Amino acid sequence: MTEHPDDRAPLVDLAPQRWQCCHCGGTGVDSYAETCPHCGGLGFC
Repeated sequence: MTEHPDDRAPLVDLAPQRWQCCHCGGTGVDSYAETCPHCGGLGFC
């Protein structure tokens, strides 16, 4: 049996996995209210 191109499942975009920054707790700022140097102020790594 040959596979026809229309028989394949459609491709879907997968959301990138993100992890909460363990240095700022996801806030994006450190304890001095400065931008977190580990995540660049994004809150996730």
